[in-house]
Amino acid sequence: MIVAQGRLTPGPGHTLRGSFTIRQTGEGLLMETSDDFFFDGSPTPGFALNTGIPTDAADLALQSRMEGTRFLDLPGGVVTVQGRQAGTIPPDLDLDAFDTLVLWCFAVPFILGFGPIDRVQTP
Repeated sequence: MIVAQGRLTPGPGHTLRGSFTIRQTGEGLLMETSDDFFFDGSPTPGFALNTGIPTDAADLALQSRMEGTRFLDLPGGVVTVQGRQAGTIPPDLDLDAFDTLVLWCFAVPFILGFGPIDRVQTP
C-alpha cells in the first residue's frame, strides 16, 4: 500500500528527474524511485530524510540529520544512475517525523536534490 509519494527536484548544478513512492510492505517502509529516475552522479550519493527543504549544505545540523537518516546509497564514483532504485527505511525512523526526501552527497556535504513527501490518504 502506498503511504506517500513525491517528485524530485535537482540541487544546484545537477540533473535529477523522476518521482518516488513510499509503500508499506511486510518488511517495513520501502522507498522506490520511478522507472524514469535519472541522476547525473556524485562521489557518494544516497537518500536520507529531513524536515523542511534543505538549503544550506554547510549546516552542521543538516549534515548530522543526513548521516542519521541515511537509508539508501546509490552507485558512487560520479556515474549516471538511472531506472528504479529501492531501499527500506529503517524501522527506527518514524516517517511522520519527516516531510522531505533528500538525495545527499555523503563524501562532500552537498544537496543533490530533494522531494517533499506527500502523504497519501487511506480510506
